[in-house]
Amino acid sequence: MLPNGIPTVTVTARYLTPDGLPLSGTVTFRAPTLLTHTGSDTILGGPIVAPLDADGRLKAVLPATDTPGMNPAKWTYAVVEQLAGIPVNRTYDIVLPAAQKTVDLADLAPVDPEAPHYVAVPGPPGPAGAPGPAGPAGAPGLIQSVNGKSAAAVTLGAADVQAVPAATVGQAGGVASLDAAGKVPTAQLPPGAVAPVSSVNGKKGEVALVASDIGALDQAAADLRYVQQSAAVLSVNGRTGAVTLDATMLGAAAAGSVVALTGDQTVSGTKTFTNVPMAKADPTSADHLVRKSYVDALGTPGTWGPTDLGFKAWTFDPATASMSTTIPNDKAYAGPQYCPSGQVYLMGFVLRATTEINNIAFYVHGYVGNTLGAASYAGLYDATGKRVAMTPSLKDIFPKVMEGATVPLPLTAPYIAQPGCYWVAFVLNGPDKANSGPGFAVAANYGLRPSSGARMPGAFVRHARLPVTGQTSLPTSFNPSTVIDDANAIWAAVA
Repeated sequence: MLPNGIPTVTVTARYLTPDGLPLSGTVTFRAPTLLTHTGSDTILGGPIVAPLDADGRLKAVLPATDTPGMNPAKWTYAVVEQLAGIPVNRTYDIVLPAAQKTVDLADLAPVDPEAPHYVAVPGPPGPAGAPGPAGPAGAPGLIQSVNGKSAAAVTLGAADVQAVPAATVGQAGGVASLDAAGKVPTAQLPPGAVAPVSSVNGKKGEVALVASDIGALDQAAADLRYVQQSAAVLSVNGRTGAVTLDATMLGAAAAGSVVALTGDQTVSGTKTFTNVPMAKADPTSADHLVRKSYVDALGTPGTWGPTDLGFKAWTFDPATASMSTTIPNDKAYAGPQYCPSGQVYLMGFVLRATTEINNIAFYVHGYVGNTLGAASYAGLYDATGKRVAMTPSLKDIFPKVMEGATVPLPLTAPYIAQPGCYWVAFVLNGPDKANSGPGFAVAANYGLRPSSGARMPGAFVRHARLPVTGQTSLPTSFNPSTVIDDANAIWAAVA
């Protein structure tokens, strides 16, 4: 890369055959001699060869020929074209002033390679010309059709616009009109349709009729006349005589043959359930059903578990981590784990029940603070390698740690994890020195293949890292078969 004090000019060109096919070859730019730039204590020399690409194009960035402080002060480039299939290649001189940032050889190259020698100098672009006169206005567009009719003179009738002909309003066989009150005028109603009621059953005014007014019985009189005796039962479920019914006759299950929803009951024999039976409380007797959560709670009696310390799960008991270990013959010293930039580390843990996760936690023996870049993240992956949760950038949420502390890092959103194996992952970027980042707690390990990596072939990898380095984010997914066992068993937890 040239020093900042040497200005450059970008030279472009495109070479085609007369029928538009790209030419191949090279174009060489030669300075006359070694060039010395005193301002940057730099000596430039040698040709610059620009090959033509598949489209017959080239692009070269060259030092300007009028660079201040350059010795010699005035010089030119010799352009040598070496093009395949061209019988006579050209050689000509050009000047590239710094004020002209971009130059195309088509504007500088001589038309005739046998023409007298001269130096091509790019000129500045000329001023824009005056705008030409406005063209005449076009003829107005023509209507192609009206309501589906195409003719020079379109005439529409009421039926064409789904309207009622005005001549039929208020006429026989037509439609009625409305007066100012929104009613049909009396003159347009049929004869007799507007004759008012003068009396009801001989009564006028506000008439209220009773049963006797219309020759009917009132309710009491009707009940006395029409009371009937109850009909006798002739059969029960199709049976006559002295009928005795059982559960089968009624389409019901016999008592003792089904499980009751309430009350005490003894169920005997082997039973197979389509759905798993559930218990709402912990057992109080030796023969009671137990819940999975109850069994999980008793899985490690007499020892500390994650929930005892406020976590949901962890990679291992942090009490087994080792702050320092001296390797035999004092050839190495293992303390907190400092992780290089751009490496994605994976720490495995297992869940036995559906669990809501809100935080990822690490134990850090010490961290000076303010060394992580924005491209630093922590997250969760399931056993298929799919990323299921992430934290924001750790740059602003990872605190300074003086004497060792648990550092919870909140996820961007809670994650409901189903039972199974998961990885806590992180990628750090930014520390200038390895030991200026966070110093993570690790399990006591020895050698390149410690016992923390024990597993059957093809089983879940408990402590690992991804093979790709230089990462600035956590990938959305990875292939679990590509992960690499990592000797550094970093402690992590979820909460």
